[in-house]
Amino acid sequence: MAKKNRLENKQKGPIKTGFHRKKKVQRGNYIIRDEYAIKAQKAGFRARSVYKLLEIQERFDLIKPDFSVIDIGCAPGSFLQAIRNIVKEKLIIGVDIKEVKPFSYPNVKTIQCSIFDYDILSQKVIEINGEDTFDLITSDIAPNTTGRFDVDQYASVELNIAICEFSDRFLKKGGNMILKVFKGEDFNDLVQQVKKRFKSMKTYKPLACRDSSHEEYIICFDKI
Repeated sequence: MAKKNRLENKQKGPIKTGFHRKKKVQRGNYIIRDEYAIKAQKAGFRARSVYKLLEIQERFDLIKPDFSVIDIGCAPGSFLQAIRNIVKEKLIIGVDIKEVKPFSYPNVKTIQCSIFDYDILSQKVIEINGEDTFDLITSDIAPNTTGRFDVDQYASVELNIAICEFSDRFLKKGGNMILKVFKGEDFNDLVQQVKKRFKSMKTYKPLACRDSSHEEYIICFDKI
């Protein structure tokens, strides 16, 4: 049965990274690229967001060398790059509604699909991985923002609830999950969904998040 998008009903091994926050520097209408964007480009990563995952990994050590991983909302692919550096030849799948530039690694697969298209996405995942489940789900997903925080945070929560529903079928028992959410008035709706499925959870905001960002990560431990 297809999962329903509730947005239709509402209008509104540890890696050392040396994290420390610096303020942005502005010149006229331009913002000088921050340290993480510069580091990402020099290191060959596709986006600065990789340093959020690396900081989470440094703190919680969730990605193991023998893990299979699926990353939801993977574009442009920096999480996939970091995960591949750890798991090496194990299967990694990235999912995004946008097309993702292919990787040269044969074990890194991408699927262009919405997390809300549960039946289609499930079929595509099964075509790649059979009936097997994953050791870890990661996500840096975000909605297309409207400029209205009440709407944007709700959309973010709905995306993550859809990932929780996806985890029911595709995350193995005892597996872990990393979610990113815009924290607002509907945040507790997501927390309730996480607590139904996992033995424990922690919230965490990496230093690599921009100072002005409302985003926060939920680290979900030990799927029931």
